Amino acid sequence: MKTIFVSPHAAGADARSLSEALQHAQPDDVVLVEPGHYSPSLTGERLPITIPSGVRVQGATREECIIDGEGHFSPSFHPIRPEQSVVVLTDGTSLSGVTVTQGGGHGIGVPPSASVTVRSCTISNHGDHGIFLCGVTAAVITDCEFSDNGLERFEPSLPRGTGARQGHHIFAEARAGQRNHLFVTDNTMRRCFADGLAFICFFPEPDAVAFDATILRNTIEDCERGGLLFSCSFGPSSNRQSLTVADNTLRGNKQFGLNILTAIPLADKVPQHGQLTALLSGNTITNSPVGIAIHGALGEARHNTCRVVIDRNKIADWKAHALRLVGGSGLDNVETTDNEVVAMLSRNVFNGKSPAVVIQGAGGTAHSHTSRNTVTARVLANDLDSAGDQPILASNGRPDNRAEVQAAGDSYIRRDEDLLG
Repeated sequence: MKTIFVSPHAAGADARSLSEALQHAQPDDVVLVEPGHYSPSLTGERLPITIPSGVRVQGATREECIIDGEGHFSPSFHPIRPEQSVVVLTDGTSLSGVTVTQGGGHGIGVPPSASVTVRSCTISNHGDHGIFLCGVTAAVITDCEFSDNGLERFEPSLPRGTGARQGHHIFAEARAGQRNHLFVTDNTMRRCFADGLAFICFFPEPDAVAFDATILRNTIEDCERGGLLFSCSFGPSSNRQSLTVADNTLRGNKQFGLNILTAIPLADKVPQHGQLTALLSGNTITNSPVGIAIHGALGEARHNTCRVVIDRNKIADWKAHALRLVGGSGLDNVETTDNEVVAMLSRNVFNGKSPAVVIQGAGGTAHSHTSRNTVTARVLANDLDSAGDQPILASNGRPDNRAEVQAAGDSYIRRDEDLLG
C-alpha cells in the first residue's frame, strides 16, 4: 500500500494529473488529490478517468477539487454505456471529496459486478445521468450533492413506442448474475431532467433477476419527473425487488414524489410473476401532483405482485392525490391481467385537498383489456383530519377488477367509477 499525491502545481507531487497517478496505482493504494481543476485541456486528463481495482481516490474538498469533463461523451441507450462517463469506478474502488462536472454523458459510471463507494462528492451538470450503476455487486452513495443533470434532455425511442427519458441523478440498472445491492443515504439532489433516483431492470435481461435497495435520509427536489422511481421489470419475468425507503424528503418534483411500477413492458417481452416488496416509512413528500403512486402493472403484464407497507409518512400539498394504489393500468389493445397490490397503510399524515387516497382495482384507456387486477388495502390509524371530507375513495374501476379495503377506524367511501380519469 502506498500514497500517491496529485497536484497540478505542487513541487513535491508524485503526479500532475489524475490520469498519470492512476497509471501507477495498485490495489490498496490511496490517491490524494490536492485542490485544483483537473481536465483534458488543463492537466491532460485522459477520459474516462478509470480508477483501477482496489484503489481509493480522495480529494481535499469537493469545493476545491474539480474533475471537469469539458463536455466529452454523449448519452447512450440500449445499451447505456458506463464508459461514457467522466470517471469510471471499477471493483473495490472509492471516490470522495471531489466535484465531477460537465460530462456530455454520465458523471460517474460503474460497470457490472463492481462494488464501489462514492462519498462526499458533488456530481453536477452532466448531459445524461449523474451516476450510472450497471449491474453492480454493491454500491454505497452517501453524503453527496447532485444538481442539474440530464442537460441533454435525452428521450430515447423504445421498442413499444412508449415515452422514455434519461437524465437521472442516480440511475441503477439491475443485471442478471449480480447481487444488485444499492445503499443511498444522506444525499441532496436538485433539478434533473428525469428522476432523482431510478432503480429498474431493463427488457433485454434474462428472467429471475433479484435486486434490492436501501434509500435513507435523502433530500430530492425540483426534478422534472419524479423523486424516486422503482420497477421490478421492464420485460423479464419472475424478478424479485426489495426496497426500504425511509426518512427521505421529496419536495416539488413535477409529476410524483415516489412511483412504483411493479411491471411495465418496454419491448416484446411480457413481464410475469414478478414480486416487489417495499417498506416506505417516515418520508416527507410535498408539492407534487401525486405523492406516492403504486401500480401492480402498467400495460401488458400478468401475475405480478407488489406488497407494500406505507407507514408514518407525511404527505402534503398534492395537486391530484397524496396516494394512489392501482392493481393494473391498461394500454390500448393489450391484456393487463391478474396483477395485484397488497398494501398496509398506517399512521400516515395527509394534509391537502380531498381525496387524499385513491384505491382502484384497474384503470386504463378506452381500448385496453384489464381483468382480475386487485388491490387489497388495510387502512388504519392515519391522520386524515386535514384531507377534506372524502379523504379515502375506493373503486373497482373497470369491470372484472377489484379493490378491497379492510378498514380499522379510517372511514372510506366506495364509488362505482374510474377515480383516475
